Amino acid sequence: MMSINKGSKFRLWLRNSGLSGIALASVVLVAGLGSAQAQDAYPGKAIRLVVPYPPGGVSDNSSRAIAERLGRELNQTIIIENKAGAASTLASNLVARAPADGYTLYAAPVSVVINPTLQGKVEYDPQRDFAPISMMITSAFVLQTNKELNVNNMAELLARVRANPDKFAIGTSGMGSINHLAAEYFMKAFDLKMAVIHYKGGSPAAQDLIGGRIQMMFSATNEAMPFIQAGRTQGIAVTSAQRVSTLPELPTVDEATGTQGFDAEFWLALLAPAKTPPTVLNTLQTAMQKVGADRVLAEDLAKKGVMLKVSSPAEVQGYMDRDGKKWGQIIKELGIKE
Repeated sequence: MMSINKGSKFRLWLRNSGLSGIALASVVLVAGLGSAQAQDAYPGKAIRLVVPYPPGGVSDNSSRAIAERLGRELNQTIIIENKAGAASTLASNLVARAPADGYTLYAAPVSVVINPTLQGKVEYDPQRDFAPISMMITSAFVLQTNKELNVNNMAELLARVRANPDKFAIGTSGMGSINHLAAEYFMKAFDLKMAVIHYKGGSPAAQDLIGGRIQMMFSATNEAMPFIQAGRTQGIAVTSAQRVSTLPELPTVDEATGTQGFDAEFWLALLAPAKTPPTVLNTLQTAMQKVGADRVLAEDLAKKGVMLKVSSPAEVQGYMDRDGKKWGQIIKELGIKE
């Protein structure tokens, strides 16, 4: 298709073409449309992926690995922007206000649907201000116990805690954190009474777990693996619907208790600002499906304790709806405030 330029050749062709004024106008219009379409081809420049955590953690590393693979599919550079703060709310606010052109994307964590309830007031609506593209990763929590508790499985653990109400303590990485909510969910689901001790991060909580100051905690898979494999803690169960490939000997909570529906996972989902054009979203969704088929990437992420999970936009919405409702209800019932 011909494109308009400022050179003399195109103007000379128009003068010598013999076309009527209407025909000439049509040529100009079509040529102009061709130029605009070429300029609007997506993606025509680097894409920014906002990650709501500092560099170096599992979420950041996983986002970088997926971004690199997605960039190869799109034949475009994806630049990571770490925007940590306010338990991901700073990043959520940033993306919600970004231009809806496909050049700002969000590696959104589960807290994107928790924080509106937990923090009381945020500057975004998780249902209104984002367009779902695909899930990125999921990561189970591992229930691990201090070795001196002398329990080897879930049945022994539940029996010990029920026989000694309020005697034991379960640690968390912070008030309102997803593993704190998982702990409250666990105690409610199985009618357990324990003290809940909050730490500033998973590492200090794990040290107190090993030292016996707390008796159990739900830890991120990558944090629990070294302790369990070294025999420093006792792994009890994982909080996902399926077993974790790097700790295959551990049952799910459902398997260990004979119940159904216990699920407490950390996840990242790829979101764009609301009103991003459907053609752009379709391009990203199609590319992510190809990323999801990369078994080398999946195996690399599994070694880090996370599962590559690519999905439809509807499944992303399902995760957001389910976890927003489930965790929001627990936060309200317990009056948890960050």
